Amino acid sequence: MIFYTIPLAFTIIIETLVVYLLGFRGKKLYFSLLFVNILTNPILNYIVMKYSLDFYSVVGLEIIVVLVEGLLLKMIIKGNLPYFRLSFIMNAVSFLVGLWLPWRVIWEIFL
Repeated sequence: MIFYTIPLAFTIIIETLVVYLLGFRGKKLYFSLLFVNILTNPILNYIVMKYSLDFYSVVGLEIIVVLVEGLLLKMIIKGNLPYFRLSFIMNAVSFLVGLWLPWRVIWEIFL
C-alpha cells in the first residue's frame, strides 16, 4: 500500500503547487485535483510496477492520464478553464520531478 501512497502524495503536492503557481484558485479546483489524482495515480503506478514498463510506455500512459484527468476536471468543475492544458502542465511537471527525485533514498526513508 505504501508503494502507492508515497507517489500519490508527491503527485498531489506537486500538481497542486503547479496549479497554484499558475494562478488558479478555488477549493472546488483543489478538491477536484485531489479526487482525480486519487483515481488515476494508483492505477498508473500499479500498471507501471506490475509490468515493469519502459520509459516510452510510461509516457504513453501519462498521455492517457492527461486526457482522463482533463476530462474529469471538465466534468466536475464545469467552468471556463483550460482543463486539458492544465492537466498536461500538471502531469508534465510531476512526471519530470518524478524522474529527478532520488526514489531509492525516498523508499529507504519511508520503509
